[in-house]
Amino acid sequence: MGYQLWMSPITGYRRNGTRFSALKKIFIDSVTVRDIYEPLLCCRVDDPSGHVKETLMHRQFDTAGVIDQNQKVIGYVNTSDLKDGSINQYRIDIKLEQVISDSTPLASLLNVLQASDFLYVNHGAKIVGIITKADLNKPPVRIYVFGMLSLFEMHLNSWIRYEYPDNGWQEHISEQRVAKAQETYELRKQNNQDLSLLDCLQLADKRDLLAKSKEFRERFGFNKKGVERFIRYAERIRNEIAHSQDSIIASLPWDSFVSVLEDVDRFLTESDQLIETEAKAGAVDFVEYLTTSA
Repeated sequence: MGYQLWMSPITGYRRNGTRFSALKKIFIDSVTVRDIYEPLLCCRVDDPSGHVKETLMHRQFDTAGVIDQNQKVIGYVNTSDLKDGSINQYRIDIKLEQVISDSTPLASLLNVLQASDFLYVNHGAKIVGIITKADLNKPPVRIYVFGMLSLFEMHLNSWIRYEYPDNGWQEHISEQRVAKAQETYELRKQNNQDLSLLDCLQLADKRDLLAKSKEFRERFGFNKKGVERFIRYAERIRNEIAHSQDSIIASLPWDSFVSVLEDVDRFLTESDQLIETEAKAGAVDFVEYLTTSA
């Protein structure tokens, strides 16, 4: 497991589907905003604003689109703004920076939503929907972020093995933490799970091990506190996804949430390349006698 899970240090072979770029490509090529946006509910430009406000409050909507007689979206209204009169009195023009294409990759959405709580979605020249930060709790987004963080922890395991060869990491954490990992290991082994003792270590323990490693910190440009903060915040997001049925962004401010995932993205991209280069360098003398059928 761990290092050998995706890259053999003997043969230099990289297993298909284990690169971060492969995961990211799926969510760039195949999963887009159109898979999670909501249709835009609209009111007419001459509707009475009081009635519209009542309807929006019943639906717990903060905003609605405004359409003209030709069913074209010409703006929007905020529920909190509505008082007496017609909708046209409260109509706000939709600016270009408030619109996102329905073909925008899911992997790019986090950055796009950083500056706004919601965006309008267009298909061609027509506004067809709305997407909010709440939509990030939908399964496609959870799958992408959880996949990213699962790879992240696998990479951390790899670097612990690299920095602490021959299970040397056990000398750098308390006996109680090793015993806890051993307990988890024995339990999982009963279920025929193929894993190592390191795989059963808590993420907080892995954080402490890597924060102590000067070589790891220098390799990725961290100081000790930076490593601790980075992994601690990533752990918060992972726990929210794994255990929360509600919001996955509740544990951190939005800017921190996006920043942590950007840092995880950069770390995985760099770590992928370092691991692959290291394994290939160690496999220069390997002679391959097998081939694929394709």
